Amino acid sequence: MSAFSREAGKSVSLPAVGCIGCGNMGGAVMRGLCAHESLRLVGHDHTRAKVDALSPAEAPGRVAWAETPEDLVRQAGIVILAVKPHQMEEMLASIRPCLNADKLVVSLAAAVSVKELQRNVEGVCPVVRLMPNLPARAGKGAFALCLDDESLCETQKELLLELFRVMGLVLVLPDGKFSAFSSVAGCGPAFACLFMEGMENAAVAMGFKAEQARRLVAATVEGTASLALRDNIPFDELRRQVCSPGGTTIYGINHMERMAVRGHVTDGVLESMRRDRELSGK
Repeated sequence: MSAFSREAGKSVSLPAVGCIGCGNMGGAVMRGLCAHESLRLVGHDHTRAKVDALSPAEAPGRVAWAETPEDLVRQAGIVILAVKPHQMEEMLASIRPCLNADKLVVSLAAAVSVKELQRNVEGVCPVVRLMPNLPARAGKGAFALCLDDESLCETQKELLLELFRVMGLVLVLPDGKFSAFSSVAGCGPAFACLFMEGMENAAVAMGFKAEQARRLVAATVEGTASLALRDNIPFDELRRQVCSPGGTTIYGINHMERMAVRGHVTDGVLESMRRDRELSGK
């Protein structure tokens, strides 16, 4: 079924989900949505091979191919737009004749506000902003979801949360918080990788093979994050659990503190937010 009723509380069929643009982020979201076995998925990209590659090996054709954006919109009740910000206005203009009140547009484009999206669809259907981060490709993402559009009904909101929670943490945030979210969750994987590179370099210097070092560091960071999330432990408390008085860890921590590592990380995140606002003209 391509559309769904917007009457809250009414039993409805699950709408098909389509994605225009199946590159890094669009592809990551569609791969994650494959976990919903009853969900019909449709993709469009300039290269059909990108869409075909989204289907699991055990279920070829799981993500169907749409020849044109307009064809995809006609098939899908939820239309995900994973195009670049400068392409968004033109894309919405091209698909607008195919939109109606029972459709829902979800934009992954950075720096394109809900108000801009509403203006470009001319109020024909509700619009939503969704910002995933790179770990969504592994089903461990963090998502910002903006539900500011007042024409959204509760059924639509609940469905969106259900769809994207399968891929990780979903935070419902106002439009104005997306810049801060991007600086932490969007840029964060790069910051984490820089830290992990430092640990990897040290491991290699101590005699580990490069592949061993990479896997060891990745497992250590992944395990630490999993523990913090599972047990809801503040980071400083978890750090103290590792540090024994006079032990090796506290000596390493003290050196990092003298080098102001914590402060530099904080400043880096804030600098990313400053640049984000600069680029978006805020």
